[in-house]
Amino acid sequence: MSMQKSKILIIDDSADAIKILIKLLSPEYTVFFATDGFKGIEQAREKKPDLILLDIMMDTINGYEVCKLLKKDGETAEIPVIFLTAVSESMDEAQAFNIGGADYITKPFVPIVVLARIRNQIKLTEALMELKRLYNLALDANPITGLPGNNSIKNAITAAIETNQQAYVFYADLDNFKAYNDAYGFANGDRVILYTANLLQSVMKEVGIADGFTGHVGGDDFVLIVERDRALGYAYRVIERFDQEIGEFYNDRDRANGYIASKNRKGEETSFPLMSISIAGVDLSLRNYTNVLQVCDMCAELKNRAKQEAGSFLMIDRRML
Repeated sequence: MSMQKSKILIIDDSADAIKILIKLLSPEYTVFFATDGFKGIEQAREKKPDLILLDIMMDTINGYEVCKLLKKDGETAEIPVIFLTAVSESMDEAQAFNIGGADYITKPFVPIVVLARIRNQIKLTEALMELKRLYNLALDANPITGLPGNNSIKNAITAAIETNQQAYVFYADLDNFKAYNDAYGFANGDRVILYTANLLQSVMKEVGIADGFTGHVGGDDFVLIVERDRALGYAYRVIERFDQEIGEFYNDRDRANGYIASKNRKGEETSFPLMSISIAGVDLSLRNYTNVLQVCDMCAELKNRAKQEAGSFLMIDRRML
């Protein structure tokens, strides 16, 4: 899959300057243009470019004022602006940078300089966006597993819906985890949670899923987004390995018995089976999902049905509407 080109908006009332820049930039970028400042602001809001090239000396409204308006608008404030100025024109560099300009390019254009400044600015913007993404992930991360939490899960599902990904959303939940936690203590419960997180990720690598998403809702609940072609194989392999390996977290007696002997909430002696894993699978291609809530509702319905089955179980939605 080819990477999407970065988008550049040129705001300049000189047809010659626009023509030169389009010819220079089009092989590498998607280029839009506006011939006055107000139209440029409208284009910036509509197109959401990755970079704006903004001429300073324009008739209707100068570049400084356009930049101020862009930076005051929440929709366009974070778009970097490179000013365009003729060598013969007087440019107030301090003002240009103080109002939010990132750099400037002089006319007449020197192609190698124009491309270098634009490439550097786009690389810088991408690096800052990645740092912001990592910072937000860190704030959202689950303290036990380090996996992305609820905000990241919501964003990942939304992105999958909006880009029409051919993918499954899985909701994985451990059965009989509370009984284990009560009998073996919170520290061992956390070990099981961490094991499950690692299992869910390692099986992705095992079955050849390179860009799957693993999120931790909290407790013993996880959300996965997996490419459709490998999704069912992935889920069945998770179940297989979980059932093979979970016994290692029990003592010899409970493992041999296949259950924990404990008391229920009424104080009555009862037995709880060893932990298993229930997985609900929602195929995004089967229904016309438009928001996260619809996907979550379907996951909840399927999970409840899966938990009614004995042992580890995968429940998927096969209905096409």
